[in-house]
Amino acid sequence: MDVAMFSCVRSNQIVQNENFSILIVEDSRVINNTLTARLRDKGYECFQSYDLENARDILQNNEVSLVILDLHLPDGEGEDLIDEIKEANKETKIVIFTSENDLLRRDELFRLGILDYLLKGKNANLTVKEILSIIESMQINPNYTLLIVDDSRVIRRMMHKILSSCGYTIVEAKNGAEAIQKVAELEVDLMLLDMQMPDMSGLDALKQIKQDEKNFHLPVFMISSTLDIEVMRDAYKAGVLDYFKKPFSPEELKLKVEQVIRQKQIETDLQCSLKASELCRTFLNEFYSAAIFYTDSKLKYANEKFQNEFGKDISNMAQAFEAFHPELIQDIIVAMKNHKSYSNKVINKEEQSYLVKVFPVEKGEFLVSFERLNRT
Repeated sequence: MDVAMFSCVRSNQIVQNENFSILIVEDSRVINNTLTARLRDKGYECFQSYDLENARDILQNNEVSLVILDLHLPDGEGEDLIDEIKEANKETKIVIFTSENDLLRRDELFRLGILDYLLKGKNANLTVKEILSIIESMQINPNYTLLIVDDSRVIRRMMHKILSSCGYTIVEAKNGAEAIQKVAELEVDLMLLDMQMPDMSGLDALKQIKQDEKNFHLPVFMISSTLDIEVMRDAYKAGVLDYFKKPFSPEELKLKVEQVIRQKQIETDLQCSLKASELCRTFLNEFYSAAIFYTDSKLKYANEKFQNEFGKDISNMAQAFEAFHPELIQDIIVAMKNHKSYSNKVINKEEQSYLVKVFPVEKGEFLVSFERLNRT
């Protein structure tokens, strides 16, 4: 039985590491070499550059998914490379990696379309973890749709640039009526809604959208040029999740959008996990000896076939599999700890052959199934 039978897939499959290339532009050879070595250990193809000139050559001759870019380089400012990268390949993402923490410049860089801003001085392992988290978001975010609603084309373009750099699928509407139509036609994960628009206010548009039961839990950020307390109160009562006053911090907007999307991802993963668990039980109850164990090896659930095969009074993995060689339990525990699936043909002490399969069904829980291959 294949694990894929129980997958709940909303999005495209995450690309493999070998298809994702990283260019590190950093004049400190120690930092550059350290990050490169750690990322290569994770399976990523990495290019190294210590100056802008060589970085341009690498970008011209190679497909690069992500650029880790220092701001201060021997032959110029890293910032000069941002527009060149954006013009040459809109799919290439840029993360600034610097010791400079000028908030005004930082905001301006986000307006230019950088993906993130990492500060130097951290432990190398922590920096690599941040980069890996950024890569994961790059691969997941295109599956989430953001609707930007604003009558100002300038504001729409600015927000589009900030958020599309994160990889989200962006849809725009220039007024309330168009927003209502877009929400009806598309699966929108988050709406960024202007309060003041000529045809109808954002609040009126939101009330109409929320009349449809399927949109009741649609996350909404309200964007306004004022901080009128009464308007804010009415907006929150209408279901607004957060409220931004123009001009707003691009980084703050990006981070708050990311919080909402990550929460939706967690909820989706949980729903998929529950569906997978139910499918596993239904299918395996009918055909296989099956049980669900926690990662500490305690038994959570065993179907009737499993109890008949291994005992009705079992409470943990050691009791269930005492008829097998100890290596089996060790292999299962390793799979559990690494959150991996496992499949193998095993023989018990009485020379009976089984096909055993192990795979995660929920966080901290793993399903183990046995199919007897011969009888003595």
